[in-house]
Amino acid sequence: MMHAPLPAAAAPIGRRPISRLHARSAAAGLVVLILAVGSAAAPGAEEGPLAPLDTSSPRATLGAFIATVDRLAANFKELGQPTHQRQGIRAENGRLIRQGLSCLDLTGLPPSLADTQGREAAVHLKEVLDRIPLPPPEAIPDAAQVKGAGLDRWRLPGTEIHLVRVASGNRAGDFVFSTDTVARAEEFFKRVRHLPYRADAGSPGLFDSYVQLGGWLIPEQLISRLPAWAHATIGGETVWQWLATLLVALVAAGMVAGAARVRARCAGDALAAMERLVFPATLVAVGTGLDYLCTGQIRLTGDTLVAVKVVTRAVMLVGVVMGVLDAVGWATEWFLAWRGLGNDTIEGQLVRLASNVGRFLLVAWILIAAADSFGVPVTPLVAGLGAGGLAIALASQYTVENLIAGLVIFADKPVKIGDECQYGSVRGRVERIGLRSTRIRGTDRTVISIPNAEFAKSQLVNYSGRDRIPLSITLALPTAPGPAAVRQRLEALRELVAAHPGLDPEASAVTLGDPSGDTVTVEIATVCLGGSEREARVSRERLLLAALEVVGGDDAGLRLRAA
Repeated sequence: MMHAPLPAAAAPIGRRPISRLHARSAAAGLVVLILAVGSAAAPGAEEGPLAPLDTSSPRATLGAFIATVDRLAANFKELGQPTHQRQGIRAENGRLIRQGLSCLDLTGLPPSLADTQGREAAVHLKEVLDRIPLPPPEAIPDAAQVKGAGLDRWRLPGTEIHLVRVASGNRAGDFVFSTDTVARAEEFFKRVRHLPYRADAGSPGLFDSYVQLGGWLIPEQLISRLPAWAHATIGGETVWQWLATLLVALVAAGMVAGAARVRARCAGDALAAMERLVFPATLVAVGTGLDYLCTGQIRLTGDTLVAVKVVTRAVMLVGVVMGVLDAVGWATEWFLAWRGLGNDTIEGQLVRLASNVGRFLLVAWILIAAADSFGVPVTPLVAGLGAGGLAIALASQYTVENLIAGLVIFADKPVKIGDECQYGSVRGRVERIGLRSTRIRGTDRTVISIPNAEFAKSQLVNYSGRDRIPLSITLALPTAPGPAAVRQRLEALRELVAAHPGLDPEASAVTLGDPSGDTVTVEIATVCLGGSEREARVSRERLLLAALEVVGGDDAGLRLRAA
């Protein structure tokens, strides 16, 4: 659909054509009325320095917007003159800018660009309103007409400029310039820019002043004294704005390069948190500073400003993400060092896993918030992440199973690092319990890696968990000396076992076995106190030597058989 051009000065108003002189007279009377509406409180409207503008009807909103921008333009001219009231004027300008933006529906703009693009839209709209004829006051609905007709939308006659009623929220019922009007304000301005200002225009030259004047850090006197070539426009910006942008960009690049060298010096040192945070902090500071200088001081406009905004926000985003990663990484390493948890312990691996998950969630939240601030639809993005996560979970279900089994092993603790255990036919010492697998060094010094899912399902024998170790010794005594000699030696062995240190006398027994030829067996069964196999072997060795001395180990007929 082709858009009709905005009306020229002789365009019809109402139902009958009028002359250029008549149009100017009518417009002059209308502007006077609108200014009065914008400056005086309507019946029932709030009053006071903190009161909002009256936007209860299209007439009130249009008048308030024109009066506010005209007052703002007059203040800009006063700032260019030597005065001691600049601070008060700047404070009033801040209030006027906020009030002027309240007449626009900025919900269609990305949150990070709403303020700057809203200001440009306000300037473009005011330039349009200063060039085209406006309808007579009685043709613009007031609050009573809005209420009586149930009006929700009003179009400025002969234009595509709409004022719409806010449907919900804190400002429900207020009339504001529609999102489409705000988005097309620059287009409207370009279509009427060739038209002259009306004789009673309240802020002629507003756009040129907005584009060429800097912020409070750049004195207007300095800009006015620049040579003519510095005020030439290239790519929508003046030469002095391009040069100022290049200067601040070079300073910012130098700061980032210096911070990068500081970060490189502490590479590999996870606990050098303060030095590592210098670089991300510099990125955030540089991004914030560039945004402020280019937006509020150099006052770039249009696509150039949008590009600078995107770059500066991207720099800030990188700094924030790096800062979060460094801070969480430092906190993790500090906690592990404080608790004395090594990399091979499952506790240490769980802490690192929690740290990685936390960092992922924080970074994801930051990226989603950043995307939302630039107007990127977040709901489809989150839905896509959910679907992608489900697909990843299905593809890695065996890994997830091992991870859960590792958590079960950590919670149940059937074995720990250093324990000697037996898994099926494999016996060895546990060297590492990870989140995916468990490693055992076998008795033949080989390393066996067992997935946690299988390790948790199988029967485990933990030899290191024993509190006592059974011992048994079998002796063969000759029967030739006679029963009395055998009985004497048997009693001596019982006294020996009962008095032997490191053994449990309550669980010890020395019994006579079955005869076999010219010998009879003596079975010694006892329990070594403690779970150390080394201590058990030493105790058995000492008990055996003592038993040999008791039964007469030098006798030719004595034979020993270990169980």
